[in-house]
Amino acid sequence: MSTAISTPPDAALLLPGYYLDPLTGAWLSLPWPADLADLPLSIGPHVIRWAESNLSHHLYGGPWRFTIGQRRFLHLWYSVRWDERRGRWRWAYRSGVKRGAKGTGKDPFAAAWSIIEMCGPCLPAGGLDDLHAVPHGLALVQIAANSEAQASDVLRVANAMIGADMVDEYGVDKGITRTLLPTGARIELLTFSERSSEGDPATAIVLNESHHMTYSSGGQRLAGVARRNVGKSPDGLARLIEFTNAHMPGEGSVAEESFTAWQAQVAGKTRRQDILYDSREAAPELRLHVEEELEVGIAQAYADAIWTDRERIRDEAQDPRVPLADSIRFYLNALPTNEQAWVESRAFDALARPDLGFDQNDEIALFLDCSKSTDATTLAACRLSDGLVVGLGGWQRPHGDRGTGWLAPRETVDATVRLAMETYDVQWFGIDPSPARDDDTEAIYWQSVIDGLHQDFQAALPVWASPGAGGSSVVFDMRLSSRGAHERMRQFTEQAQATVIEIEEDGSFLWDGNPMLRLHVHNARRRPNRWGVGLGKRTRDSSDLVDYAVSMVGARLGRRLAMNSTKRKTKRSGKVY
Repeated sequence: MSTAISTPPDAALLLPGYYLDPLTGAWLSLPWPADLADLPLSIGPHVIRWAESNLSHHLYGGPWRFTIGQRRFLHLWYSVRWDERRGRWRWAYRSGVKRGAKGTGKDPFAAAWSIIEMCGPCLPAGGLDDLHAVPHGLALVQIAANSEAQASDVLRVANAMIGADMVDEYGVDKGITRTLLPTGARIELLTFSERSSEGDPATAIVLNESHHMTYSSGGQRLAGVARRNVGKSPDGLARLIEFTNAHMPGEGSVAEESFTAWQAQVAGKTRRQDILYDSREAAPELRLHVEEELEVGIAQAYADAIWTDRERIRDEAQDPRVPLADSIRFYLNALPTNEQAWVESRAFDALARPDLGFDQNDEIALFLDCSKSTDATTLAACRLSDGLVVGLGGWQRPHGDRGTGWLAPRETVDATVRLAMETYDVQWFGIDPSPARDDDTEAIYWQSVIDGLHQDFQAALPVWASPGAGGSSVVFDMRLSSRGAHERMRQFTEQAQATVIEIEEDGSFLWDGNPMLRLHVHNARRRPNRWGVGLGKRTRDSSDLVDYAVSMVGARLGRRLAMNSTKRKTKRSGKVY
C-alpha cells in the first residue's frame, strides 16, 4: 500500500463543502464568506466578548482568548434567521462538528462553549430591530463521550477556566462530575446509561471525541440519546456540537456518520443545510514520508494553533511505531484509507485529469452496470489509446422522500448509451444486467433495453461481450448462476487487481474526476474470491454504493479484451489492426 497522501491540488476535485485556504493551501470547510459584508446576522460577537471578559486561560492564567478560527466558528454557530410565522429568532444551524488535529485546542474550546451555555449570553432575543443576547433561564449543559474519563477531561478544563472573580460573581460551585450555579444551571457529565439519560431537558450537549463513539462501544446509542434530548427542546434552542479528530472510514463512528450527513447536505441531497462542519485539513496531495511535504501539511493543519511544537508533531507523525493511518488522522486531520478499502483513495484521486476527455470517433470500451432501484446504474467508458476512464452517466435513488418509488430511468439510460455508440468508435460493450423484475409485467427490468442494444449494434461491435454460439454482443453477466460467469468473474477479478497496481504502484491510471465515480471508488472494499481480490460494498445492505467502480473496472477490462482481439477494427475508417 502506498504511503503517499495524494489528492490533486486542483480545486475542482475538492469534496463538496470544501475550499482551499488561499494563504496555506489547506482544505477548509467552515463556510466563512470571502466578503465580510456577506456575514450572517449573529449574536456571536456578544458571546465572544462575554467569554473573553470572564474566562481565564486554563494553563497560564490571564484572560482567555479565542483563535481566529474559533471566533469564526462561534460567529456562524450563533448566527440566526427570523421566523416570520412565529415572530422570533431561530438558529441558522441545528448541530455542529468541530474537527481538528490532535493538540489544536478542541477540549479547551469545548470547555469554553460549555461555560458560555451555562451562564453566558447565548440565546437570541429581541425583534428585528434590536437583536441581542441573553442567558438561558435554567441551563443544563451535558458532556458526553465514549468514556466518563474522556467526558470529565472537558469538565476539568472548564473548571480551570472559571477563575476566582467568576466564582464570586456567579456563585459557581465547581465539582468533579458537575459544576453548578445558584440558579440551578449546571454542567454535568452525561451518564453512559441510555435509560437514565433519556428525557433530560438539556439545553446544550458536547459530544467529545466522537470518532471513538461506535456501535460496538455503545457510543452510537449515547449519541442518539443526546440528539433526542436536544431535539425536543422548546423553540428548538438546544443544540449539540461534536468535537473530534478525523474518523477512520468504515468504522461506523458518530463522527463518520456526521461527516456523511454533512456531505449529503452540501451536495444538495437534503432539504436543509443546517450542520455546521468546521475542519482544517492538510492538503491530501502532500506525502507523509517526504519531510518537506509533511512540514507543509503540519503547518496547514495547525495554522490556527500557534502554541503547538511543530517539530515535535513532525517527529510523532513519522514515528515508526505509529500506524500510517493514525498519523494521517491525528496530525494532518485528513481521512486515511481504510485497511479494507479496495484501493488507496488518495492515490486514486491524484491521478484524476479533469482536463482530459474523449474526442469524437475515439476508440473506446463501454461498461453498463444495471440496477432497478436500490443500487446505482452507471455507465463508464475507457479509451483504448491511453486507458482514460470517463464517467458517462450515473443514476441512483434520490435521498429521503424524493426517492420513494424511484426506479432507474431505462429510457434515459438507453438514450445515453446510444449517444455514446453514435459519437465514439465503440470496440467493446459489456452490460452486467440486474435480475430485478418489472413490477407491472414481471419481465426482467432491463431485458427490453438489453435486447434492443444487442439487435441494433451487434454488427457494429467487433468484439462481443459474450462471444460464441448463443452469446451476446453486449451481455457480460457476472452472476455465478449464468452460463460462462466463472470465466467472466475471473477476468473481472484479474482486471480489478491490475487496476489497483496501476493506481497505487505504477501511477499510470487516468480518469476524468467524475465526483460520483470518485465516491464509489472510495466506498469500494476488498472482496477476496477464488480468483483473487475483487471489489464490493462494505456489506450487502450498505447504502455506500460502488457501482461506478464496477463499471470502471469493467470498461478497463473491455479495453484489454478489445486490444487483444484479432477482430478489433475501426468502424469509420475501415482500418484493421
